Amino acid sequence: MDTAAITFRAEPDFIEALRAHAAKCGLSVNRALRDIVASAIGFAKPHNASAPRNNLARFCGCLDKESCRELRDAQAAFSKIDEDLWK
Repeated sequence: MDTAAITFRAEPDFIEALRAHAAKCGLSVNRALRDIVASAIGFAKPHNASAPRNNLARFCGCLDKESCRELRDAQAAFSKIDEDLWK
């Protein structure tokens, strides 16, 4: 793949927010910025049309540990099987 380097200049607060976003999402700063720009300019890779979509993809990998725990706790009831329904 042929790539090019680009210099990105921004205020320190912006750069810090970008770094925080990248860390929260488990991405490098470069990858986070590429993903943001690709989405903004319509260059993001298209989703596989045959794959099921749940519109939650934008949340994947971007929860902090506390939010993740809260989400798992809230979803726990969905995993419980009601034995009476299967008799």
